[in-house]
Amino acid sequence: MTRLAIVDDHEALRDGLQSLLADSGLDVVGTAGNVAAAMDLVEHEQPDVALVDIRLPDGSGIDLARMLLATRPQLRIVLYTGATDAELLSEGLDSGAQGYALKSGSTDELVEAITQVAGGGTYVDPRLDRILLSRRATARVRQLSRREREVLQLMAEGLTAHAVGEMLGVSVETVRSHVRNAVRKLQARNRVHAIALALGRGEIALDTE
Repeated sequence: MTRLAIVDDHEALRDGLQSLLADSGLDVVGTAGNVAAAMDLVEHEQPDVALVDIRLPDGSGIDLARMLLATRPQLRIVLYTGATDAELLSEGLDSGAQGYALKSGSTDELVEAITQVAGGGTYVDPRLDRILLSRRATARVRQLSRREREVLQLMAEGLTAHAVGEMLGVSVETVRSHVRNAVRKLQARNRVHAIALALGRGEIALDTE
């Protein structure tokens, strides 16, 4: 059973999520309402996944994701937000979080996001595609997540999916999931086309020395 920590500054929402997600088969090990409490919760309860609101009273949920992953890189993080700002969303994906779920989504969608991320995959609410692929997003921020760039970079250098997985310490299916997400975000025809587009956009680069 997936051990889940919930981080949100609204107590009623935390309580509601705890009840709904527990009823959906997830083991909710605790909740927190701010950055400091979330750091303590993750340290003591060692959850598999943290569901993190982007906006917290004592800091950013995106910065929290970075701090949590710096101390516990095996933790999986789903950012949970009502925000639809392209730059904020892209910054969230760059934090190292593996999932993005909207507060306007259903409980089933949220469970799917948590389950997919817990299993080693990634999840981005499909309703965010239009925003992440908007001209503003592609013109001003990087479109791919940090891990997606890492995967495409290694593949551009000639590594296979198996070799990339071994190097990054993830499963082959996780590598393929990152590739599929990169292909979708870049609106590429296939993996090779995605690598070419990423090179053209400057998101990855080949060593010419």
